[in-house]
Amino acid sequence: MRTTIDLPDALMKEAKKKAIEEGISLKQLFTRSLENELKAKTMSTENAPWKKLKGSGSASSLSPEESGFEGYSGPDWNHSISVNEPESK
Repeated sequence: MRTTIDLPDALMKEAKKKAIEEGISLKQLFTRSLENELKAKTMSTENAPWKKLKGSGSASSLSPEESGFEGYSGPDWNHSISVNEPESK
């Protein structure tokens, strides 16, 4: 598909240099760049920084049994949440 876009001169100059350095056409450079940009948007949550932190905290070496929550009988964490249930008659 053909289209016309207005690009800043400096950006177009850098794009031409990069295409020449890589031995590819401007069309290939722009297509690849746009595909990468669109792919990055859809994968943004998959590569979220907090996902890399899983298992790296101070308790990462503990097994579930060593967590201190085994057999926990304290107040429920959601004690402030109320549910509207119908009254029984």
